[in-house]
Parts: sequence; structure tokens; C-alpha cells
Amino acid sequence: MTAEPAGPRDAATVALIRDGDRPEGPPEVLLLERADRAHFAPRAQVFPGGSLDSGDRDPRWREIWEQEVGGKPDRRAGLEFRVAAMRETFEECGVLLGTFAGGTPKLEEERARWRGGGGEGFFDLCLRLGLRPALGSLVFVARWVTPEGFSQRFDARFFLAPLPPGQEPQADPLGESGSWRWADPAVALRRGHRGEWQLLPPTRAVLQLLAAGRGVEATLASARAQRVVTRRPRLDQVTSLRYPGLDRSRLEAP
Repeated sequence: MTAEPAGPRDAATVALIRDGDRPEGPPEVLLLERADRAHFAPRAQVFPGGSLDSGDRDPRWREIWEQEVGGKPDRRAGLEFRVAAMRETFEECGVLLGTFAGGTPKLEEERARWRGGGGEGFFDLCLRLGLRPALGSLVFVARWVTPEGFSQRFDARFFLAPLPPGQEPQADPLGESGSWRWADPAVALRRGHRGEWQLLPPTRAVLQLLAAGRGVEATLASARAQRVVTRRPRLDQVTSLRYPGLDRSRLEAP
């Protein structure tokens, strides 16, 4: 009997943005370059993100949501996706989305200690550091499901979030990303179109949204007002004709 192919894994990702040199221009966005050894999309330019884990569904997060935001989270971009987006952003670039009751701690040291083990969960880490998580400030802008035919598939929610004051991205000590950069969204799209950067279709869609923006606050306000449509492309639609510069042979490691 042939086994059914695995379904897509729930995932979340965040496009971190900040104001660039031109206040009237689009915000800059943080792009990570995936490592050469990555099984999926090696060397692609991506936003921080990854799969959900059990701690993202810790019921204590709902208490924080009710205290800080109130009401119920968007059903399609549920609380667990927002938590996963926060956690992955901290893991991959050392940024904690939120503000601190005291001064900003030494986040690079905290990330190294947390990722080194010891059993402390992400919720407990945030609690110990006095973080007021910015769960309600993450703006849900896209949902994409990887086509059948890829060995790894994801049902990913995409969010926008402003870079918290006083924080800067740090290199990934585990090497999941090879490098990172702040990029003008329009420039990133042009480089993708020319094949200089590998940009996945969802990444291109979010970059297009950002390229039309004018500063962080206006971009976030515009994104909040847009309706999110779930995208489920077929494998035969992921082509260089539809996405100029895309090399599908480079999306999965040999």
C-alpha cells in the first residue's frame, strides 16, 4: 500500500521592517540568506520563521493576550502562530518582539543560553526577562501552502512587525542562516527578477506589499486593512515564467 504524502506543517514567519533613509519611501525589510546545507531552499532570501512547536500552544500565552490585547485572536492567524513567529525571530536573529519592564537585557547572551538547553521554555524566558510581548502588533498579511510535490511542505502564516527600539539583528550561532541584510523591497524584487537572489513566491508577494508602502506606520496601517487570501499554488505554477529569476531546481537540496 502506498503511503499518503505528509501534509504541510504549520509554520509562521515575520517580515521585520524599519524606516529607511527616505521617510517617504518604503520601509527596509530584514532578509536572511538560508545556509548552503539547508534541505529546503538553500541560499534563498527569506524572512525569519519556522515550524510551530508544542510550546507555542502553552495556554499561558492566552492569558498574556487577554491582558495585553483583549478579545480573541484572528482565527486564521491564531495565537500559536504569533508566538511561533516571535520565537523563531528570536532564534534566528536575536530580536525579541516587544518591550521590557526594565532595561533591554543582553539578548545575544540570553539567546545563546536558551538555545544551549537547560529546559527553559520560551514563555518562561520572556517572563524572566520582563518582556511585554508585541503579540497584537504582528500584522497578518499572507498565508501560503507549499504545493504538493515538494519533499517539505508548509502551511505558513506571514506577519509584519516593526523592529523594536533598541534592538538589532544578530548573526545566527547555529548557522541556519548564512547572512542577513536590511533591504529595500523594490531592490530585492529586482535582484530576484534577475536571478541574483532566490526569492520564493510568498517572499515576493510580501516584498511587493512592502514596496508599495510609505514608512513603517503607514505600511502597517495599510496592511491591517487588507483582506488575506490563502494561496495554494500548484507545482506547475511555480515556474520561472510566472516568477522571473526563480530557479526551482535550487529550492530543494540534491
